[in-house]
Amino acid sequence: MTASTKQAGGKVYITYVDQWLDTLPAAESEDFKEFAEVTPSIIEIWVYAGILRYPGTFNDLARWVKMKYKKLNRREILNSEIAALHSDIQELRMAITAGEIKGDNGCARLAALEKELRSHIETSDRMNKTTDKRGLILAGADRVMREMMSIFKVDPQFAEPMENAINAVWAKLYAEVTNG
Repeated sequence: MTASTKQAGGKVYITYVDQWLDTLPAAESEDFKEFAEVTPSIIEIWVYAGILRYPGTFNDLARWVKMKYKKLNRREILNSEIAALHSDIQELRMAITAGEIKGDNGCARLAALEKELRSHIETSDRMNKTTDKRGLILAGADRVMREMMSIFKVDPQFAEPMENAINAVWAKLYAEVTNG
C-alpha cells in the first residue's frame, strides 16, 4: 500500500509502514522511529523492522525512511571528493608541465594532494567493508531469528520466552556490530 488507505477506525495512513507502526506498542514504535532516524543504513533498519515483525516490503520501508528522515550519503560525498581530488591532481600536473607553477612548489602540492587522495580511497574502502560486513551479520542474524520463531510458533509456551531471547540477542549483536 503506497497510497492513502482508511482503516476501520477512520484513520488515514499515507504509507504501509505508518499503518504497521500503529500496530506496535507505543514504546516499540518510538524506539523504531528513533533507530530509523539515527541509523544511516537502510539494511540495518530493515533488519530491525524484521525483528519487530514488519510484514511489508523492503521498498516500502526504504521509501518511508527516505520520506521521513534525511540521510547523509557519506559514500556519495566521499566518492565526489575522490573525483574532485583526482581532477585537481591532473590539473596541477598540467600546470607544472606547462610551466605555470614552479616545479618545486608544484611537486610539494602534488605530493600533498596525492596523499589526501590515497587517504580518501582508504577511507572509502574501509567504509564499504565495514558496511558490507555489518549488513551481512545483521541479515544472517535476522534470518536465524525468523527461522527459530517459525519453528517454535506452534507451541505457545515458547512464544514469549523466544521473543524475549530474540530481542536480547538482537540488542547485544547490534551493540557489538556497531561498536566493533
